[in-house]
Amino acid sequence: MVEARALTTPYQVEFRAGRNTGRADTLKNGVGGTAGLRPHELLEAALASCMTITARMALEEMGLIGTEAKVVVTLDRQETVTRFRYDLVLDPPVSQAQHQAVAERVRRSPVRRTLGGPLEFEPARLEP
Repeated sequence: MVEARALTTPYQVEFRAGRNTGRADTLKNGVGGTAGLRPHELLEAALASCMTITARMALEEMGLIGTEAKVVVTLDRQETVTRFRYDLVLDPPVSQAQHQAVAERVRRSPVRRTLGGPLEFEPARLEP
């Protein structure tokens, strides 16, 4: 569960999950700022983080301990579809077969599976 609350500065939000906190912010019509990630960047960050963790786990299981994993995610919102594009970078490069094995694990990462399925949004309660 994540809780978010508005701060006094326009459009700034502090979010909390357990003892961890972060800040989101946006700039709209000259109001707001850049004190934190924009909300859509938080979606990109969640997916990139999960994919990177998944890649790291796969690399460790394959015995490729010194290989760094990086995933770059870009959100492309169109009228008919929202598309997450991602690029898996392994450094130093590994064999094509190893890269494909890691990429397959990344494709099945938990957040990607969550975002790739049907989504529903419902209020937890209807009364104030």
